[in-house]
Amino acid sequence: MKIAVLIRRYITTGGAERYAVEVARRLARTQEVHIFAQQWDHEPAGMTLHRVWRPFDKPAFLNRWWFAWQTARMTRGFDVVYAHERVSRFDVMNIHCGTFVGGLWGSERGERRRPVRTWLKILTGPSVWGNWLLEIMNNRPAPGRFWVADSEMVKQEVQKHYPNPEERFFIAHSGVDQPQPGVALARDEWRRKLDLKPDEVVALFVGSEFKRKGLDALIEAMGVLGQRAPRLVIVGGQDRTAYEARARELQINDRIIWAGRVSNVNDYYALADIFVLPTLSDPSPLAPLEAMAHGCAAVVSGRRYTGAAELIKNNEAIVLEDPKDAAELARAIERLLDPVFRRELAGKGQNLTRELSWDRTAAIILEALEKSHRERAQS
Repeated sequence: MKIAVLIRRYITTGGAERYAVEVARRLARTQEVHIFAQQWDHEPAGMTLHRVWRPFDKPAFLNRWWFAWQTARMTRGFDVVYAHERVSRFDVMNIHCGTFVGGLWGSERGERRRPVRTWLKILTGPSVWGNWLLEIMNNRPAPGRFWVADSEMVKQEVQKHYPNPEERFFIAHSGVDQPQPGVALARDEWRRKLDLKPDEVVALFVGSEFKRKGLDALIEAMGVLGQRAPRLVIVGGQDRTAYEARARELQINDRIIWAGRVSNVNDYYALADIFVLPTLSDPSPLAPLEAMAHGCAAVVSGRRYTGAAELIKNNEAIVLEDPKDAAELARAIERLLDPVFRRELAGKGQNLTRELSWDRTAAIILEALEKSHRERAQS
């Protein structure tokens, strides 16, 4: 098949972008793959890169419409158009996040709704109308049209607002790269760089959007544990002023290392013993799975909050009922201070991630693409 892959940023960082890159690489082993992108950080081997002109970055919703219009024109004649973006013309769409309308009317996780503010935004904000209209177009049924969700959580939210038939959906969770040789050496090297002792228990948090990823509750949980808390390394690039101030108030600022944005997150997985992500909304995060592959015992939010929890079937991680509850989070972390339990959980997590390959993800995508192509050929 001649496949057009639509992704505005064909780069190896970021959840949806990384997913698109990994799947495209595998599709290209057996198919003719063409990438349509506005930004890229490498030339895709074995594929053709089509540069989509980007005359402006802002407003963002206009750039989305521009990309949709340009790719609709550029992809005529392809056997199947596979999109990772909200676009106007596609055959198979990979959905990496919740719906725009769901976020507009209030969280799907029961947070307080803001109807007055929402109506004001609808009446005065062209970006709201632009994004909403594009999403409506994305969810219209058509011959050969299928949707691939990163998780059951994403699929259920989409179907809540756009009730397309069950048989039109595929679920393809993210894959996980297994650690390269030399993890033990990286652990020792990076612990030395961060002035961490070899036998010190180290917890890791990775996330750029601190509030959405649950850093508030994690700081409070560290305060509950006090000096019993493990050392905590925080990787992410958002403003941390308020979080540092709260850590000082709780007298646990000496337990925390702020690493900021990094390009070598695998080294941080390697140095850690525990991975904690009490996220409030995360359809299919890669970080917990990557950390588990590196041997970290993980604490993650429940299925109501993250699609990653769908993969936890046999106690491969501690799953939080309420990630906002600092006391529950503190109890989970304290359990992992027991080295025997921590090793047992880490081993289960590693075994789980060995089953979650990018080849498996790409095989599900290919099935959806082939089904779309066959259906349209018969119509």
